[in-house]
Amino acid sequence: MKHISEVITKDLGLNKENSSLLDEKTKIQKHLKNYFKDKPYKIENAYLKNKTLYIESNSAEETEALRYEERNIMKLLSKINIFPDKVRFRTSIGN
Repeated sequence: MKHISEVITKDLGLNKENSSLLDEKTKIQKHLKNYFKDKPYKIENAYLKNKTLYIESNSAEETEALRYEERNIMKLLSKINIFPDKVRFRTSIGN
């Protein structure tokens, strides 16, 4: 029987680099979800890739509403020392 740390490091392929990327993604998504918890739209996913912040929501209407919050999003991220060059909004397509 394998120890849980072996499973995480070997079987799942997690290492320090991937772990720090996961921590950053979790931090971004957590702060954005917390900031928009009282708003009528919901952020499904948020991540940073090549200095571009991608924010996904469920519908086109939510995506458009989030576009108006871009300045507030940039302010919020600057408080946690994340400075993306661009912000891209996407509508996630679910099954």
